[in-house]
Amino acid sequence: MAELHVTPGRTGDGPAPGGSEPGLGDLIRTLAQDSATLVRQEVALAKAELQENVKSVARDVAMVAVGGVLALIGVLVLIAFLVIAVGDAVDEYWLGALIVGAVFLLIGGLLALSNMKKLKHESVAPTRTLETIKEDKQWLQSEIKQAKKDLA
Repeated sequence: MAELHVTPGRTGDGPAPGGSEPGLGDLIRTLAQDSATLVRQEVALAKAELQENVKSVARDVAMVAVGGVLALIGVLVLIAFLVIAVGDAVDEYWLGALIVGAVFLLIGGLLALSNMKKLKHESVAPTRTLETIKEDKQWLQSEIKQAKKDLA
């Protein structure tokens, strides 16, 4: 996924193409246009980052569900173990059911626990967007300072 980069407009540091200094209205208009573009790009970046984070969380939730299904299979086999153990206490079918049930339960439990840990560390907050917003705030403050200097 390509990252969005903001390219600020003219900063008022030099003369306009015609050779004259830009007026206050031009500086304010440019600043407003650049700010509006910046906000649109930040919103687009936040949307893209949130979509990426939601996909990651959805994948982890699916793996937790798979782990839950495996654990359910283990429970069903353990139930079969109980049925066999009670119904045929003399034969050793119950031992096979016990081993299979324990293996399914162990695998499913480990799969579910490992992905639960992943989910706890996943963040859906748009961290890159928050960082660029801080940078944009600093840029905007410097633009305002420069505009004040030019007016003085």
